[in-house]
Amino acid sequence: MNRKIVLGSLLVFGAGLAYAADQTILGNTFLVKNPSTAAKRKIIGKAKESGSPNTIVGNPTVSGGSLVITASGGTPTAQPFALPQGTSGITGKAFWSGDAIKGFKYKDPKGENGPVKVAQIKKAPSGVFSIKTVIVGKLGPILVTPPNPGTGGCVLLGINLGDTYSVQFGPTSQITNKGALLFKAKKPTVEGTCVTTTTIVTTTSTSSTTSTTLYGSPSRAFVDRVSSLLD
Repeated sequence: MNRKIVLGSLLVFGAGLAYAADQTILGNTFLVKNPSTAAKRKIIGKAKESGSPNTIVGNPTVSGGSLVITASGGTPTAQPFALPQGTSGITGKAFWSGDAIKGFKYKDPKGENGPVKVAQIKKAPSGVFSIKTVIVGKLGPILVTPPNPGTGGCVLLGINLGDTYSVQFGPTSQITNKGALLFKAKKPTVEGTCVTTTTIVTTTSTSSTTSTTLYGSPSRAFVDRVSSLLD
């Protein structure tokens, strides 16, 4: 039942989203905390890549964005978050600000759209490409918890009608596990994608065809990933 609820919500989340390509960014820190109550849960994801060839494609101030967090290990969990454009009904400020030169930043300090407090993507003139995401339980429900024991994680930040940005914390990361209370992965030496490739077989009464499709949508990539984890 839980598996059906998770996959169903992800399929709904992904409806209508489109992405051009996936770019991989070298990770820096991935932290999942669950100290006591759900309201005190917190997730931090950071990437920092010097001399990066990557570029910012898309404009979330116009189209919005999305975020998918995956924690892998003994008890894997994952969750998608919508990062819409628009204006706060409380502060009167736009959720997204910035441009392709100085970077884009999403701020929702009151949790009007969910628990994502901050999401930032930028490339400095020096060539440093960075991503930062902060998710806090007091602003909304967080389903991702320490995998106990954890082996890795993924942060997939997407710009609607633009590119997705994968920050993978794989086996080359420095791993810290503290049971069900905390999981941390930092400074991986290898980049990786959070998007998967799936083969779809279409059959008609007269013929059958097979095609391979890259799902740039984080929702579909997430469905494939979580399906294998939960099976």
